[in-house]
Amino acid sequence: MNKSHDYDKILTRLTTILRRLYEGDSLGVTELAEEFNVSTKTIQRDFNERLIRFPIEKEGRRWRMKPGFRIEKVQDLDNLLVLEILETIARGIGSEFALKSDKLFSKLKNGSQVPIHSYVSFEDISGHAALFKLIERAITERRMLRFNYHGKQRTVHPYRIVNFEGYWYLLAKDDEVVKKFYALEIEEPSIIDRNFRPDTKLADLMKGALNAWFDPNNEPFEIHLLAKKEIVKYLERRPLSPWQTIVTQHRNGDIEITLKVTSIKEALPLLRAWMPDLAVISPPSLKKAFEKELKKAWQFQTGHEEF
Repeated sequence: MNKSHDYDKILTRLTTILRRLYEGDSLGVTELAEEFNVSTKTIQRDFNERLIRFPIEKEGRRWRMKPGFRIEKVQDLDNLLVLEILETIARGIGSEFALKSDKLFSKLKNGSQVPIHSYVSFEDISGHAALFKLIERAITERRMLRFNYHGKQRTVHPYRIVNFEGYWYLLAKDDEVVKKFYALEIEEPSIIDRNFRPDTKLADLMKGALNAWFDPNNEPFEIHLLAKKEIVKYLERRPLSPWQTIVTQHRNGDIEITLKVTSIKEALPLLRAWMPDLAVISPPSLKKAFEKELKKAWQFQTGHEEF
């Protein structure tokens, strides 16, 4: 799966599974694996680890909610599930942050119990609250930020804090070049008493960042992909990108989609996530790069040079 979107996919999958269980469905591992395009091992982990504290039980080869736990016993299930998911993410960010957020979540849930205890792997930033608060203030007030990074002093226009693959980054413009700074390696930050005017086009571009290979210094370009019918419903439920568009629907159920990326490297994780059901139509440079990756993977897996 595309690692940069793993967290979103896990939470969406768990929410869907929980809803069905609360509605009285009994669910099988194999059918869920096929539906969510993951391995049966992943689904087994969902039940045995991520959902272990829920009132669920295994009956034969299927899972169901224990007797007495029905959808009608839970008010506003959608809202409760969302709050529990946010609470899980808060715990993943760090113990100090979780302690501060627990009281708020408790008030919002008002005593309702839908305990999600899934493991979401965000690095612990609980010891860096002051750093993030300072950066957030600089972004909000549109003030320039100065800090040391890898032995060099930087003075930047801060735009956005993002999380890629569980790690936190600051996206900022440094000498007219947009760079990614790993947040926990930023040292001695301070806000300069000087405002800057954000580039609205750049700010909008940053919203479409798909993974750590996002390069805001490049003009986004379109890629054209062919998706097999087996994964069409998943791409419709959760597009690969905010810019995804279905351009052709084939009679056999396959579809062609287009979306925008800022680099070949940003596109490759999307293709890896849906192998072998997603193929490149254009541009040729992406097709060639993906074929090169497939060849390397084949050689590593089989030990054979021939592909």
